Amino acid sequence: MELMAGTTTIRKTLVRDLDSIVALENRSFKFDLFSRRQYHYLVTKANATALVLLVGNTIAGSAIILWRTGSTKAHLYTIAVDPKFQGRGLGRKLLDRCLREARTRGCDRFSLEVRADNKPAIALYKKMGYEIIGRVVKYYEDDCDALQMQKQL
Repeated sequence: MELMAGTTTIRKTLVRDLDSIVALENRSFKFDLFSRRQYHYLVTKANATALVLLVGNTIAGSAIILWRTGSTKAHLYTIAVDPKFQGRGLGRKLLDRCLREARTRGCDRFSLEVRADNKPAIALYKKMGYEIIGRVVKYYEDDCDALQMQKQL
């Protein structure tokens, strides 16, 4: 079966997507997992935009952008692409949509943290114009450092 069969779309996350997103989170990460309750808050109450990327009717990716009132900087809180859909440009497509959301809100910068050992993600971010602006020692649950990256919009 070809995993990319079907139309690829990105839309706002709905409450009915939460179980699928939590399952995606568990397939994508080993540490620092968000709970269903945390996702519910981010989707329904936080000053955030939550997006899902669908291949056909399957949720293949998700992202959450945080907004701070009065700030022109957007922050990517989390982004994931299901491992079985990786390597097909879907992460870039989802990130491009996040950047459009930020520009629409008048943001001039877009920031994120990434695991210092996540070479594929770091390479993608650099290719898309992000620069490393800092390092946070032992940021993640397993004591892995985080690289702070930012892109001017």
